[in-house]
Amino acid sequence: MAEALFENYLTCPICLEPMKEPVSLSCHHSFCHDCLYNTWDQNPNKICPVCRRRSSQETVEVNFALRELSLSYSKQKKTEEAKVKEAQVCSSHPGVPPLFCLEEARALCPVCEFSLHSQHTVVSGKEAERRIKQQVQTQIQALKDQKQSYEELEKTYEQLRRHHEEQTVECMTEIIHVFSQFHQILKEEEDRALEALRAEENKVALSLGMELLRVRQEIFTLTNSIQHLQNSVDTQSLPTALTQDYSPPTPQPRPQPKEGLLLNQAKVLGNLGYRVWMKMKSVVTYSPVILDPNSAGSSMHLSQDLCGVRHGHPRELPVVPERFTNEPIVLGSQGFNYGQHQWDVEVGDLPTWDIGVVKKSMDRRGQIYADVKYGMWCLWHGYGEYKNGSGLTIPVNPAPKKIRVTLDYEKGELCFYDADLMTLLLKHSAVFTETLFPYLGLVPTLGAETQEVRISGGFPGLSTNPA
Repeated sequence: MAEALFENYLTCPICLEPMKEPVSLSCHHSFCHDCLYNTWDQNPNKICPVCRRRSSQETVEVNFALRELSLSYSKQKKTEEAKVKEAQVCSSHPGVPPLFCLEEARALCPVCEFSLHSQHTVVSGKEAERRIKQQVQTQIQALKDQKQSYEELEKTYEQLRRHHEEQTVECMTEIIHVFSQFHQILKEEEDRALEALRAEENKVALSLGMELLRVRQEIFTLTNSIQHLQNSVDTQSLPTALTQDYSPPTPQPRPQPKEGLLLNQAKVLGNLGYRVWMKMKSVVTYSPVILDPNSAGSSMHLSQDLCGVRHGHPRELPVVPERFTNEPIVLGSQGFNYGQHQWDVEVGDLPTWDIGVVKKSMDRRGQIYADVKYGMWCLWHGYGEYKNGSGLTIPVNPAPKKIRVTLDYEKGELCFYDADLMTLLLKHSAVFTETLFPYLGLVPTLGAETQEVRISGGFPGLSTNPA
């Protein structure tokens, strides 16, 4: 009887469950915190759900004493229920503590069922509880680790979103810049063509006007002559008129229009589009290799046209699968898996650099060295020496300012030339089996006049078959 009253005292009158975070009103009735406030949300008068008295309290604090009592009672009740359940594993032997089969994950009676589990791992209930708790804790830790991984991925995606917005602005700025150049050239060429048209028009109009004036003077002279002769005939007899100053008219050739009195449209319009294109071509450059900003290490700063790169202060960049996270390296945006390709690299007087090609499957996370065993075929320059990437020094004299790289995928040849003298510096021979990407590697340099390495050379169509 007392236990029933105690349980009733700890039961919420609203949800009829043991109270959670119990709160007490001034009328001494107690409820779950959430149950009371959910009820008050529907009834703003804040009345007690039991006695209907209006509460004078603006906020209701948690009754900590009642909460501790409720928690203690709930824990005791669960323990008792577990003991009852444990004691009821076998109705024939209720007083015998049950065992637990790990293979079947269930309790069993040691008297009735033990012999049936001779090939299984059978432990006591406490040991089973310990093992299960250990497994649950392991699972909880695994879930926590997984949650942490997703939280880190969430941060990465947020960083990617911000970086993508910055990339959009950069692209928009460059697009506007490039087309503004084109618009300016087109406007200048349009004005030049219209000016040439006006000059031709004025020239023709002047010539035509002078000719028209001359013709009108001839018409006036002829009109006077006709009038004079007509008057002579009208005032004198014909024989008398013939005896005076009269000479038969000399036949005159029929007058014809003068040449060059029409607009020279061929001069104004001839090859107009080609002439404009040639003018635009003077500001247009082509690069057989475009660098990929998404692959660039944090210290690699690319030019706006993605054809140049310099080494600078490291930046915070999103870590994506394409990026080299530990090395100052940047790749070309397109790879090659067959065909012949050529590009120039303007290195100037930079004291340290390495250029070449890398395999697509190359590890971009760990420590990387310019070596064939890391999937890199290159020409390395540093400390006044030139090397093949595998430690072999290459004799080079004079120091080239521009390196020409040629790749013949089918032949398995990668060659490096002094682009100005066209002398062979280094030749790699290998069997290429996967896509190769051009790459540049830079380290901090001091005192060099050249600050930026640029890709140049070639014309559209020369470097073919990109992967």
